[in-house]
Amino acid sequence: MTATASGAPATPCTLPGQAIATRAIQTVPAYKAFLEANGCPPDQPFEQLPPTDKDTYLRRYPFEELVGGDFDQTFTIFSSSGSSGHAFYWPQLKTGHATAAASLRGLLEGAFAIEQKRTLAIIGLALGSWIGGDHFSWAFKNVAAATPYPFAVFSPGNKHDEIIAIIHSATAMVDQFLLVCCPSAIGHLLLRAEQTGRPLPLEKLRYLVIGEPFPEFLRVDLERRSDRSLAEPVMLSVYGSADTGVLGFESPASIAVRRLCAEEPEFAAELGLPGAAPHLFHCADPDVCLETVAGELWVTKWQGIPLVRYNLHDHVHLLEWDQIADALPKARNTTVRTFLENLPPTLPSRLLAVTGRSDSCLILCGTNLTETMLDHAIRSADLQSDLTGIYRASVIIEDGRQRLEIIAESPHDPAATPGLIDSIYQRLIVALGRVQPEFHDDWTSIYHQWDTDPSRRILKLTLLPWPALSSTGEKTIKQRGIVK
Repeated sequence: MTATASGAPATPCTLPGQAIATRAIQTVPAYKAFLEANGCPPDQPFEQLPPTDKDTYLRRYPFEELVGGDFDQTFTIFSSSGSSGHAFYWPQLKTGHATAAASLRGLLEGAFAIEQKRTLAIIGLALGSWIGGDHFSWAFKNVAAATPYPFAVFSPGNKHDEIIAIIHSATAMVDQFLLVCCPSAIGHLLLRAEQTGRPLPLEKLRYLVIGEPFPEFLRVDLERRSDRSLAEPVMLSVYGSADTGVLGFESPASIAVRRLCAEEPEFAAELGLPGAAPHLFHCADPDVCLETVAGELWVTKWQGIPLVRYNLHDHVHLLEWDQIADALPKARNTTVRTFLENLPPTLPSRLLAVTGRSDSCLILCGTNLTETMLDHAIRSADLQSDLTGIYRASVIIEDGRQRLEIIAESPHDPAATPGLIDSIYQRLIVALGRVQPEFHDDWTSIYHQWDTDPSRRILKLTLLPWPALSSTGEKTIKQRGIVK
């Protein structure tokens, strides 16, 4: 274990981070100035270089001083989503994307068998300059132009009526639809189709999702409704950011491990992953140096704006497949365990266990409630029939005491459903207690005494009828649950 500039323990970087840092010092004016401002000599060992992030580095220097000496090799520029408050622009180098189409094609063939099934991919992400929509539309069309088998792309963006219309128009001509979207859009899309008398052929739908976390129950439910199994993933997630590009991807193997973590907390604890089950992604880019420092992911990568020990502020735990293999005999789910034991070892063995944003958290009377915890609670199986899963949460102060305000969306009309709020309140208390034991302890000791008085309950719960919140997904890039 190495020490870092922050003094926190870190997992060592297994790739040449020092070479990337040295190149940045020599060719990136902003990074050289950043080190000087932090009193750091240019020959400082890599492990002692100070961390960078948007606030301490990117926003403090002019754009032209942040790029490397190879800016002339830029072929496009993406923007971030702006969910942190400010959009930022990221030049993309030709060299960094030379193998993008081949990598994506390999992923799609391995996960969704597009070489065997006539497939129409639908890019349902917000288009424009955001990396998600623009990048995936471009990358998928590159794959489609090169494949010798039937594979086509339709890019309506997050226009749900267009998505529903093309699925109905092309159903007879394709074997499967691959919808690329944010996970929060799926429920809204399916409900919209049903409400308008145009139910979708779920047995033909597959999903590649980015931009947001989701509880494993969502995927289990889609598998059930689509009559699919772990061996044929109905939904696969990709992990990355505008800042870094794609960093990881799911596989049937990593999904199965996450399933075990969700079902068996003791198995998750054996891997050092207590709490809500994290997403597990295979490391996608062999040229990226990854570290975890105090539980947060630091990235070193040469790109249009080179990054050195850049803190993404994502909670991440790095795992090796050997650790999973050692814990596997203790798993009780024999079906999933046998599935994993029989998989060929062809995928990257290093995995990122991502539990969510470290800076997306509410503190309620001293208890941390992360966005991941809220996602798992509000989207739990117990609440599926009464909530769509879209919500806004914040901590408010009323009469001198803190309350957790949750504005949630329901497929029912709350005004026409007596007792709905009280019923959801009780189940939500239980669900929050499952994902955050400290909240359960506080409720048992203190909060429960006010449960009969809606004006004093620890949760101030407001219900809105669908699609009051879901429809905003057609105007925004992605849904965020925590509001500050």
